[in-house]
Amino acid sequence: MALKGRVFWVAAAAFLIAATASLGRYRVIVGAAAVAALVTAGAIALAYYEHRQPLTTSTDVVQTRIQTGPVTWSRLYIDGTAASQSGMPSNISTLSIAGTNVSAGDIKLDDAYFLSGVYGTKLGARIGRGGGRYEIKDANPLPPGAFFFVVSDPVGPADRGLSPDSFLRTWSTIYFVVKYNGTTQKIEFDQETVESMLAKMKS
Repeated sequence: MALKGRVFWVAAAAFLIAATASLGRYRVIVGAAAVAALVTAGAIALAYYEHRQPLTTSTDVVQTRIQTGPVTWSRLYIDGTAASQSGMPSNISTLSIAGTNVSAGDIKLDDAYFLSGVYGTKLGARIGRGGGRYEIKDANPLPPGAFFFVVSDPVGPADRGLSPDSFLRTWSTIYFVVKYNGTTQKIEFDQETVESMLAKMKS
């Protein structure tokens, strides 16, 4: 039985004891003591349950932080599609981030790019939607409910990309900067998040 279920039955037992205790003064005293003990035990059990719950992952924290404003940025993708040596993890080719226009009006992206928090390297980006990729300045405004990607220029040499180790040395912290409707938004993906995503690619 789950611990929350046990807490529920502890509370139910306390209620029954209190009800039967109302039949007599002596039972009231005994019942009150029992209720107090059971409530205390329930509180301790609940506190233990809450502190035993797993912490949210880095990715979850990032998702919570960036789901704000007229555009919901759901997550960062590290795309490993470039060729690599046989038996080795795929090299990193591009970065991308998924967005949805959750506002009631059109949104026109004015600019978007990715920055390395290590060396300040800047990667331009394009909008990916409906199977095509478009220069941001040439893309049409995004209507309400539109789902789209912002995809970076190649990471490293266009035909090879970067190995996961090389990528981590130069892109261990990533910033996504986007400008739209007169607003500039800068989103950070810290080293813990990047390392976690690379580990999933290698597994």
